[in-house]
Amino acid sequence: MKNPHAVALGRLGGAKGGVARAKSLTPRRRSEIAKRAGVARARALSAAERSELAQRAAAARWARHVVIATLADAPAPVRRLLARYEPAQLRWARADHRYVVVREILLRGGDRTVRWLRSVLPAQKLRRLIQRFAGAGCDELQRQKLRRALHLSVKDIPVAVTPHAADIDARV
Repeated sequence: MKNPHAVALGRLGGAKGGVARAKSLTPRRRSEIAKRAGVARARALSAAERSELAQRAAAARWARHVVIATLADAPAPVRRLLARYEPAQLRWARADHRYVVVREILLRGGDRTVRWLRSVLPAQKLRRLIQRFAGAGCDELQRQKLRRALHLSVKDIPVAVTPHAADIDARV
């Protein structure tokens, strides 16, 4: 039977010991230790398991598109840009939500957010999405910016209809 007080003291020291050791090691030494551990883990696998692991690692490394469920999965600059929309509520699978994200990034985003968008959504799909929603939620200046950014025409994103002063007076 183990003494519970001794076990608690051992845990306390053990928890501190790993952190203290990591701080005392140089980055080069930590790297050497990590390499040795990786080699040891690889030796424990069969040749078929190592091959499968290597294939999965290569597929993950060279995957072209990032899979995201909500915009909470997006990089920080994108989440900051879309903060007023509550990124966790924006579902990438829904076309209307995806349109809001694309529209906001193309209109208000910087280079990093636009680069991220283009890595997630190919140019052809971006164009089709904007064409499908025809610039909804945009004024004419924003529509012009979308047309220029995606090389679209007025036929793809129609001119925004602005009410005339006479029409506004008649409604009031």
